[in-house]
Amino acid sequence: MSYLLTAPEMVSAAATDLDGIAAALYAANAAAAGPTTGLLAAAEDEVSRAVATLFGAFGQEYQAVVTHAAAFHTEFTRALAAAASAYAQAEATASNALSAFGTQVQTLLTPLLPNGGAGAINPPSITSLGTQVAFIMGGTGIPDPDAMYVTGAQTLFIQPRFPGYLSNALHTPEQFWPTTPNLGNLTFGRSVAEGVAILSNALTTQLSTAGNSAVVYGYSQSAAIATIEIRHLMAQVTPPSPSDLGFVLTGNPNNPNGGVLQRFTGLYVPVLDVLFNGATPPDSPYPTVIYTNQYDGTGNFPQYPLNLLADLNAVIGIVDGTHYYVGLPPDQVANAVHLPTSPGYSGNTEYFLGLTQKLPLTSLIRPIPYVGTPLAELVQPDLRVLVDLGYSDYGPGLSYADIPTPASFLSVPNPFAVSYYLAKGAVQESRAAW
Repeated sequence: MSYLLTAPEMVSAAATDLDGIAAALYAANAAAAGPTTGLLAAAEDEVSRAVATLFGAFGQEYQAVVTHAAAFHTEFTRALAAAASAYAQAEATASNALSAFGTQVQTLLTPLLPNGGAGAINPPSITSLGTQVAFIMGGTGIPDPDAMYVTGAQTLFIQPRFPGYLSNALHTPEQFWPTTPNLGNLTFGRSVAEGVAILSNALTTQLSTAGNSAVVYGYSQSAAIATIEIRHLMAQVTPPSPSDLGFVLTGNPNNPNGGVLQRFTGLYVPVLDVLFNGATPPDSPYPTVIYTNQYDGTGNFPQYPLNLLADLNAVIGIVDGTHYYVGLPPDQVANAVHLPTSPGYSGNTEYFLGLTQKLPLTSLIRPIPYVGTPLAELVQPDLRVLVDLGYSDYGPGLSYADIPTPASFLSVPNPFAVSYYLAKGAVQESRAAW
């Protein structure tokens, strides 16, 4: 199955073209340097000298423009690679913290568990599973979900939508070189590809028996794995019946309206092997639930990335707990906003947004002793207004959860609405101050 190791040809070609832009700019600049930086006068009359001077000046301006364009491309590529690396490092750090906490919980519960809770939690043989199985995958840095993770995913996200399914922790690599050296040296692309092969094999085995059904839970990197598997299933001549298979995706980087891999679809970061491969198919025939926390930088990235405040808030949202799902309060999940879909939408995917009370940006000042929390509450109302300018609202004439929405670089806000909300925020700030 060659698709596990290579990208689609069209996207690969686009990625190659992107990598060659800088080289082409520099080559064009060098080739044009001689002919455009100076011209000899065609004759000794004043008109000829003036024309030569004019075109010479134009050529010098051209050189300056091309130099700036090449420099811009270089800086953009460097910034994109740095952002992807920051995301990977942040998620790995969060997963390490989750693993440490899980170890503490397991230590406390050891006397209550059969056999003293000894041994690692290994996925059972797929051939021994029951008729209704929920395959639960981890995120980057979590190749083998532990008992706490599995219980959280089952209780919060699977049971309410797909009751009666037996939980099964499915091992997937969940690596992101170079940020997960303790797990191996797989790049993001290779890790996802191997994860797709593992998930595909598990589903094929489970659904090969008549009457069996399965649900797939994906989080962050494994949501990207599930997205590719959905595409493969939709391309099959005889795919599994929608009545036998469902998906639950959290922190989904392929979320149609907000996923970072959709916001910049078509881009490719060679060093990290990260392909921005678009949206989870909104027209999938399989019952699917996509749950996203507000301001989660992987699944709720700003639509207008020139709003640097919104970008910073989203990046912080990856590390401050916003990109954390299996430990969410049950009432927050139950009260998530059911996002509207486009008129006439006939797909089988539902989209939910969990509202975040604490703006991730304020997590930078909340730890300050004594004054951190009051100061955060003081600036948060107006800060939230400015951050939200990086996003589009949902609804008629605005945006819909099922529409794959790329990043845009221009948003003209309503100045009266912004002024109103800033004034309202100022009132809230004054109350917080007192």
